[in-house]
Amino acid sequence: EVGYHAGWNLVGLPLNVADAFHLSLFPEAIEGTLFSYQNSYFQESDLVLGNGYWLRFLEEGTATLSSGSSIHELQVSLEEGWNLVSGITDPLDVSQIQDPDGLMITGTFYGYGEGYEQAQVMLPGKGYWVRSNGTGSIMLGN
Repeated sequence: EVGYHAGWNLVGLPLNVADAFHLSLFPEAIEGTLFSYQNSYFQESDLVLGNGYWLRFLEEGTATLSSGSSIHELQVSLEEGWNLVSGITDPLDVSQIQDPDGLMITGTFYGYGEGYEQAQVMLPGKGYWVRSNGTGSIMLGN
C-alpha cells in the first residue's frame, strides 16, 4: 500500500508490472499530472522502474499495488545534478545504497510529505530527490 496526501506527491514503481499506466496504478490521481525530471520536467503517462515522479491527487488516500513481481535489486542511473529516483519492493536504508563511484552527495536525499524532508529510508512506491556529482549508476538492494 502506498499512501498519498492531497496535492503533489513523489511516487515510484515498487513492482515489476505489466501495466505501468499512472491511472492503473494510482486510479485516484488527477489524469495528466505525472511528471518525471531530467534537468527539466516532462509529462509522462507510464512509470519506469527506478525513476521517481511527481503525481497530483485531489484527496488523501492509499493505492494498493499488488499485481506484479517483487524487485529486490535495481540499478538506477544518475545524471550530474538533481535526480528523481524510486526504490525497490522492500524499504531500503539510504546508507545501504551501493554507490561505488561516490556519486551521491551526502545529505541530499529528500522525500516529500508536508514539504521536503531528508530521508533515511526509501519506502516502496515513493519517489526521492538525490543530488549527484557525476553521471553513473547506483545499486539498490542486494
